[in-house]
Amino acid sequence: MGHKGTVRLARIFAVRSKTALEEAMLVISEQLGFRYFMFCGRFSQPRGATHEVRFDNFPIHWHRYCADRGRDLLPGPLGRLALQEVTPVPWREIATRHGKAFAKAGEFGLVTGVSCSVYGPGGQWSLTSFALTRGGAAAERRILAALPDCQLVACAIHYAAARIARRGVDRVGALRELDGTRNRLLSDRESQCLILSARGKTTSEIGQALQISERTVAFHLSNLRRKLGAANSRHAVTKAFSLKLIAAGS
Repeated sequence: MGHKGTVRLARIFAVRSKTALEEAMLVISEQLGFRYFMFCGRFSQPRGATHEVRFDNFPIHWHRYCADRGRDLLPGPLGRLALQEVTPVPWREIATRHGKAFAKAGEFGLVTGVSCSVYGPGGQWSLTSFALTRGGAAAERRILAALPDCQLVACAIHYAAARIARRGVDRVGALRELDGTRNRLLSDRESQCLILSARGKTTSEIGQALQISERTVAFHLSNLRRKLGAANSRHAVTKAFSLKLIAAGS
C-alpha cells in the first residue's frame, strides 16, 4: 500500500460522524476512479439491537425506479451473491448470468463495478460497492487494478461505521439510519444544504459557506431530494417546511 492508500485509510479512521463518513467516501471513490458508490451494513448493539447504516450517491432516477418496483439498488442478485464471498466481486462475473437486470441498471449509469463484503463479530456485515458509467475492456482493467484498494477501503469503512454505530450518536445527534424511506429526518448536513438552498444560494456558495466541495453539496442535495421524494430542490424545500423538518425562518 502506497502513500495515497495510507492517506485514504487515515481519512476514514479519523471520522467521528456518519456525515463525515459519507463525505470521505465520496472523495475516496472519486480518487479510485469510480463515479458511484454504495455502502450498506448491519451492526449489532448491546441487548440484541442492530443498526443498519446505508448511504450512496447512485442516480436519483435509479432510486425511483427501484423504489417503484420494490427492488434493491444493486442489480439482480448482486448484493446477495457478493455477501457470500470473502473477496471482491466484479460485477461482470454476475452480469453474464443476469444480463437483463444489469442492462437496466446500465441505462441509469450503473454499467459495471465491484462489490466488497466485510464481516465482523456478532453477525456484523457490510457491503461496499463501486460503479462506473462505462463498460468495456478498459473499464474492467481499471476495476481489476483497483481491487486491492477497494477491499482495503471497504474494511476501513466497515470499521468506521461499526464504531459510529457502537456510540449510537452522531456528532450532532442520534445516529440516523438511511434506508431509503422518503420521509426520514434529514441529517444535519443535509438540513444545512437545504436551508442555504432555500435562501437562494448556489452549490458553489453553499460549499463555500460549509467549507465542503460543490460535489459534496450536490451529493447531499441529491440524497435529501430522494428521501423527501422531491423532484427538485425547490420542491424539497416546500416538503421540508410542510413536514416541519426546517423552520420557515431558517
